[in-house]
Amino acid sequence: MELSSLAGPFGADGAYVVVETRGRTHAARVPIHERFRVYVDDEGVLRTDHLLRLWSAAVVRLHYKLTPAPVRG
Repeated sequence: MELSSLAGPFGADGAYVVVETRGRTHAARVPIHERFRVYVDDEGVLRTDHLLRLWSAAVVRLHYKLTPAPVRG
């Protein structure tokens, strides 16, 4: 499964910055785009690759391994 936030016009889904000054509100769509790829690897472990881009430059790449928390009693 893949989840993405793509480029788009103001008002479309995405990241925004909102600033209030002197009683006025200004908003702008930030050129941050993310992609999450969620999958189960060959060993049955749930994993996620996360890529964050600013314009077209890759800024952050993360890889998650999700395992159940130990049961505490």
